[in-house]
Amino acid sequence: MSLDRPLSTLELTALGIILKRGPCLAHAVVNEFAGSQTFAYRSGAGSIYPLLKRLHEAGLLECDKKHYTISEAGIQALRTWILPPFNSVDVSTNLDALRSRTYFLRLLDPSEIDFFTSTAIAELEQVLLSCQTDLETYRKTGDRFSEFAMLGAVRETEARIAWMREVQSALGRKL
Repeated sequence: MSLDRPLSTLELTALGIILKRGPCLAHAVVNEFAGSQTFAYRSGAGSIYPLLKRLHEAGLLECDKKHYTISEAGIQALRTWILPPFNSVDVSTNLDALRSRTYFLRLLDPSEIDFFTSTAIAELEQVLLSCQTDLETYRKTGDRFSEFAMLGAVRETEARIAWMREVQSALGRKL
């Protein structure tokens, strides 16, 4: 059976996790997603197990004694996804709930705006610490590609903190 649609980013990421980890149980894939810094990837067993089953039925994964490995077709699907050309979604400014909310801050009074920005900064700083910990883990294990991917998450989070501080400063002066 083959899929009658393009693979989703979540499906492709699952293939990549299995490629990276080598033969592994579905539970290991679930744990990898559960520990992700990217909220959209924090999928639970209820979505990952059926996803792996679909990928197996489509011939993109092989399964032996409950251990998944990526097939040649799965490797080709990953290569096609990784290599350019990129579509506009791949390089666009991703959905950002803080940015979306910022468009409508005029609905809040000054103390609520301060609460919004202060809370956002504090929570982003927690995300940054977690990303930095993951980055150091990848550096210690020598996983250069995961290190570079996590470095992107660190830089993105640092930029979001700087942006939110700028919003806080600008609106704090004009309130």
